[in-house]
Amino acid sequence: MWFMTRIRFRPAVALASIAGASTLFLAACTQDASSTEGTESAAPSASDEAPAAEAPVNGVDAKVYASSDPETDAYGFVTPSGKWQCAIIPSKNVAGCASHPTAGPLGVPGTPQIASPDGGPPAEANFIAVEAGKEPSFQNWNQTVFPANAKVLPYDTTLAIDGFSCNVQFSGVSCREDATDKGFTISTSGYKFEFTPIPVSLPSASPAQIAPTAARLPQQARGSNQCGPVAYPETGKPATVVIVKGTLRCDEAHAMLTKYFAAPDKNEPVYSFDGWECRLAGDPGSAEIGYTINCTDDNGNTVVAQP
Repeated sequence: MWFMTRIRFRPAVALASIAGASTLFLAACTQDASSTEGTESAAPSASDEAPAAEAPVNGVDAKVYASSDPETDAYGFVTPSGKWQCAIIPSKNVAGCASHPTAGPLGVPGTPQIASPDGGPPAEANFIAVEAGKEPSFQNWNQTVFPANAKVLPYDTTLAIDGFSCNVQFSGVSCREDATDKGFTISTSGYKFEFTPIPVSLPSASPAQIAPTAARLPQQARGSNQCGPVAYPETGKPATVVIVKGTLRCDEAHAMLTKYFAAPDKNEPVYSFDGWECRLAGDPGSAEIGYTINCTDDNGNTVVAQP
């Protein structure tokens, strides 16, 4: 396995050695590979010319992973483990990944602290990305990576669209800008600012088509995980409710969120009530930006609601 370094969701870039999700509504901060201290790979010696992009191995039909919202130019997926949600956003010239389902700090060894886009204190990056013509970086986003329920991208397959490619392997998820071959790889063990291609030894000619499935959430040892939707008055549309951690029941989670939705100050970035602290990221009124509501209490329960 590989990975060691440092990083969080404001743009931050760093090269990492590994042992044994630009200008989106996110006013993001970045730290790229060229600005990070630590162990760096040897610089290319032959030429500065970008390598020719290879054809994607086991490519899937990108249209299947497109957002169902006609106003949103994005192609998203969740990894089979349920740990990562990634997206290629052509209108933003970016491909990147965030933690799923919380969209919180990446929680990977070496993830750096990045300046807050709103002028707040530095925080651990919540997005790792590669933008067109730039070095891969860590960033801090205040919008959802993919404003819809993403499908699962099967292991050893590649999603490629508009100059970007992402693949999922048992060792992690990896994305790149095809023209420059610059990208990143991330897993629960760590990260590196280097694209990891699927081995060409894997059958790539006319691969069997694997129908994408609904994203599966990581299961917890106790408590409920996936709860039914609850109506979000701001949009009139259902919000998907997930108990990420704790022993809370679904009816209790729904009751808490219903009370939160009725609060006059619910659109504040942080709102506290009845022992709960709810943090809003994104914009519930924007289909393009989307939103995530992350609520925690003093008993160790964590509930997330998103479109």
